Amino acid sequence: MTTRNIMSSALFSLPFLGYQPVNVSAGEPALTAANLTKQTILGPPFSWAWNRQLFSVDVPVADPVSGNPLTPPLQDYLISAPDFGFIEKAWLIDGKGKKVEIKNVLALADENSVQRPQSVAAQFINDDGTVQLRLNAVPDQAYTLAGAYQKAPLWMTSLACSWYPLPDSHAYIYDFGFLFFMSMLTKDERSAFFGQKFVSHLLGAQSGLTAMQRNIFLGNWVNVITEPQRAQAESQQGVQARAM
Repeated sequence: MTTRNIMSSALFSLPFLGYQPVNVSAGEPALTAANLTKQTILGPPFSWAWNRQLFSVDVPVADPVSGNPLTPPLQDYLISAPDFGFIEKAWLIDGKGKKVEIKNVLALADENSVQRPQSVAAQFINDDGTVQLRLNAVPDQAYTLAGAYQKAPLWMTSLACSWYPLPDSHAYIYDFGFLFFMSMLTKDERSAFFGQKFVSHLLGAQSGLTAMQRNIFLGNWVNVITEPQRAQAESQQGVQARAM
């Protein structure tokens, strides 16, 4: 259940920030901090049961004699998913009901070979709310392409906006995320500490990540945290050099 809004997180952060204003103009910089937090939590590689949506689409029906599709064989299939974020899992279901998981990749080239597909990509996300899924091969028989995707974060436009779909039980994650981004925007020297708290809570709630996914995320996160510190150190060195 979601009942908390951005203002709730702003009130949480004020004592840490020495009661610096978080709503200087039109909700900023609080809105930027909140949206960055939400995008981080709901973006890859993180997957959440409360943010999951299923999809399915039928591939061409095969001729029972020749095995060839009755309609032109296709690699590409459209699904209606206006809230699409990214594919989490995908699988094929054959005519006997057997399910086989297939890989999820970023993009696929055109292919003429006919075989059981081994992978799928969200090739294009269209403005009309549809997503074009592409298989790595032309299907060799009739299948149902099914799977699950994580929904994209809803953009928040005012401090009254709720954290939906993030539940209140995850406030300990997004409150520290909000505090971290606010401290970066206000150039608070403790931002790295707040960022570490945010990441530790976030990763602690994600038991299904592989070691590679965790390492890639942590590597990128270290760059986010250290870049402002590096810039601040270079600025201080420049001031000291000019004073000599």
